Amino acid sequence: MKTCAGKLLAALLVLLTLCGVAAAEGEAQNIAAKCKLTASSNSRHRSKLVSGGLRDYWPCSPGDTLTVETPENTPAQGVMVSFLGDVPKLVIESDGQVIAEYTETFVTNYIPFSRPVTTFTITIGEGPEDVHFKRMQVYSEGDLPDTVQQWERMEGPADIMLVATHPDDELLWFGGLLPTYAGEYQKKVIVVYTVGSSDFRHNELLAGLWTCGVRYYPEIGAFPDRSAKNLKGYIEMWGGEDAPKQYVAELIRKYRPSVVVTQDVNGELGHTHHKLTVQAVIDAVTLLSGDETWDEPTAALYGVWQPQKLYVHLWKEDRTVFDWRQPLAAFGGETSLSVAKRAFKMHSSQQTGRYSVQDSGRADCRIFGLYWSSVGPDEAHNDLLEHIE
Repeated sequence: MKTCAGKLLAALLVLLTLCGVAAAEGEAQNIAAKCKLTASSNSRHRSKLVSGGLRDYWPCSPGDTLTVETPENTPAQGVMVSFLGDVPKLVIESDGQVIAEYTETFVTNYIPFSRPVTTFTITIGEGPEDVHFKRMQVYSEGDLPDTVQQWERMEGPADIMLVATHPDDELLWFGGLLPTYAGEYQKKVIVVYTVGSSDFRHNELLAGLWTCGVRYYPEIGAFPDRSAKNLKGYIEMWGGEDAPKQYVAELIRKYRPSVVVTQDVNGELGHTHHKLTVQAVIDAVTLLSGDETWDEPTAALYGVWQPQKLYVHLWKEDRTVFDWRQPLAAFGGETSLSVAKRAFKMHSSQQTGRYSVQDSGRADCRIFGLYWSSVGPDEAHNDLLEHIE
């Protein structure tokens, strides 16, 4: 009896192993490192597309080409590309036929092919004269991994607009908000940054957002990420007091969010950039976005819109304290705090140990106060969308 049972167990283990192999074989693999790359210019830099460092890229220009040959008997079904700075149009051909075109401005995105191929050529099309092609991942046939970014443009109205200042602020100060609302609840969440920082950080922030379950491409502002001698200097550097307010108010009109969430009025440990962002959000929500006399061109383009609620991180009134340690089904039981911490690691340039995602202390990412509301105070204090129909 024991022998039969042992044989049965062994057979079951073999079957499970084979099932695991089959499952693994069903997932597409990034085969870029095994591909042969031929570049029409700056060929010594082509390997940086596969194994380059944080700021490395293949420099190219409109008309340049990159030919990719996959390993033997391993067709490719698409590529994920990343750029630093402005994005050119791309045409991808195989055997004289166009199998894909890329006309989006997303700095990182997946491009599916019309059919699997073993050789293809990417031609750099219209766009900037100096193109910084940062990274390329080539995917074999199969189910794409969850890490492959396939961004969408949001068509409003949004459920939540999260307005942060710098890349990584959306994780440090908001913690599990994105994994919970975008990932678990599948709400329409648009993330807005006032300061984009360096171009290479755009790729980091996209990887972080994607990890959190955000699928709508964010708005990345261009306000300078520099220091000034005093507050007046910061305001002048940002184009005057109205410039950030106009930026936020226009995006509120464009996306028509029910709820807006932003950072601490004290600047999250006193950061002046944060303070300017928060004041711009407060004025845009409470005074400007619903006023047809403010910024008449965008009022004519989008119409006016006033969100129903504004939450501010650490605000002391009408507070909601979230529990970001609850498991989320959308992430296989992982907690929203854990997802946020994992997403923060996507910001490779910021892993100095100075900052981390925390749900306690001065940087507690769980606490949000209802700063303004047109639908009354919160009652249950467990949902940013409470009283929103």
